[in-house]
Amino acid sequence: DYRNRGISRSDSGAAIQGKAQVGHISGIYGGVGASTVDLAADSDANVEALLFGGYKGDYNGIEYDAKLTYNNYLGASGSDLDYLEFELIGGYDFDVFYASLTWAVSPDYINGSGVSLYYGGDVTVPLQEAWSAKAHLGFQYVGNEGSYVTDNVTDWSLGGWYNYAPYDVDFGLEYIDTDLDRNECVEKCGPRGVFTVSKAFLW
Repeated sequence: DYRNRGISRSDSGAAIQGKAQVGHISGIYGGVGASTVDLAADSDANVEALLFGGYKGDYNGIEYDAKLTYNNYLGASGSDLDYLEFELIGGYDFDVFYASLTWAVSPDYINGSGVSLYYGGDVTVPLQEAWSAKAHLGFQYVGNEGSYVTDNVTDWSLGGWYNYAPYDVDFGLEYIDTDLDRNECVEKCGPRGVFTVSKAFLW
């Protein structure tokens, strides 16, 4: 399942995703990404395409990342799904765990949802060998309720990850949920267990 801030964009089915990114030693980067989607808001949309760019760096141990992303939905019958979002992430390694905070704003969020603000926090705890545990809590405000969700949303997740070192493949299993009932979302937003397999290729 492709869950974005607790809400499905693949109708609770499997999704295939990919991303290509280039960066400069200065911290500037940019790239493209794509994911298969299955949206109730527009059944003609079949691919979510991303165009993004940003700047990342480190200040006295505090890692930061400022990114601008344009989401475009290929095959959609209209343009209401498309949206632009600015995201700012800051993180710090406390040795026993890594914590990060996210703030994001969109002038007109997905499916004509109006102004959107998102606040999130993540904690990653390294465990024995290649294992780690992750927890997330976030809150999203939307200006036009009903286009995507009927109310503001609190989302959370908890899961475990394993890195298979010989091939550097990551496996993750997460429990994801929101404070909304199933009938309060245009897309599916009930509790879900999500299994993820990912691999990075570096040049």
